[in-house]
Parts: sequence; C-alpha cells; structure tokens
Amino acid sequence: MRFLKSHLEWTTFTVGLLLLALMDPSGTGVSFCLFDLAGIEYCPGKGLGHSIAYTFRGDFEAALKVHFAGPFAVLILSSRIIFLWNQLLHKSKT
Repeated sequence: MRFLKSHLEWTTFTVGLLLLALMDPSGTGVSFCLFDLAGIEYCPGKGLGHSIAYTFRGDFEAALKVHFAGPFAVLILSSRIIFLWNQLLHKSKT
C-alpha cells in the first residue's frame, strides 16, 4: 500500500501527460468537462488538453490560442513529476 501511495501521483501525472502528448490536437473527441455534462455551455478547461498537445509539438502559438494555461500546465506538472522522482530517489538511498 505504501509503495502504491508513493508512486500514484507521479504515475498518474506522467500517464496523463503522455496521453495528451500523443493525442491529435486538431481532432475532436468526447468532452470530460463536468460543466458540459451538466448542460452548461461555458467550460473553464475547454481546450486545455488540445493546448497541452500543441505544447508537446512545440506549436506554442496554437497552444496559447486554444487555451492560455496549456504550456504552464505542462511546466507545472513536469516540475511536480521531477520533484516526486527526486524525493523517491533520495528516500530509497537512505
């Protein structure tokens, strides 16, 4: 249980970023937005996945056009993953 708990966060973030990096940002798909599912037109995260996919392709102009937070989300999540890896590596050395 302890092993799972210590690896769950970085594994989830890594898999999520990899899936978004591999998606076709110009395609359309199913929306997972709770606002959309509730019938509300405005969704604050709409386009975030596409923006992250564009960021991984190096198309920052398209990424920022689709959703301004995409490149920042990649930076924040990548930083968190690296921080967790370092924490686990230092913990395993002791």
